[in-house]
Amino acid sequence: MLWTPQQQKTIDQFIQEIKTISWLKKTGEPSQTYWVVDTVWEACDTHGKEMLEVWGRNCAAIEQKALEKLNDKQLDAIFEAVSLAIGNEVYEAVCDMEDRIGEETGEDQSGIEEEILDFIKRDTAWACVERLIGQQGFFNRVYEINRNGRWACSWVGKFPSGNFIIMKKA
Repeated sequence: MLWTPQQQKTIDQFIQEIKTISWLKKTGEPSQTYWVVDTVWEACDTHGKEMLEVWGRNCAAIEQKALEKLNDKQLDAIFEAVSLAIGNEVYEAVCDMEDRIGEETGEDQSGIEEEILDFIKRDTAWACVERLIGQQGFFNRVYEINRNGRWACSWVGKFPSGNFIIMKKA
């Protein structure tokens, strides 16, 4: 058996929850809480290095903690379950977001749909892992932003005292 009954219940609840999210529907709304950028390119080009450092550090940390309680097969199963549960919906939402940003800014945002999709699926899967092992960490913070219709697309400042960057325009 891959999961204990409690683990299976936690995963099932998480999967049901993520199926109800209106992915990226609030990109474009202003925020008093987060740093905002106008385009995907601004998030990547201006703040990409910080994002890679912060996400990389947090991916490594949660993976290390997860492997103390779970095995590789279990981690793979979580990533697959999340991907299957949200892949199509998130892909469509990413394309819609790119179109909205492009219409407003006049800049073509297309071409990185798969990369954005992979980021969101990865972050969501790590949030599931955190929940499963009782860890309220970085990826649950990302998940809270994303589940509220925004996209935590990058980071500004030194971690942990910096802040998430979200998409502003739509």
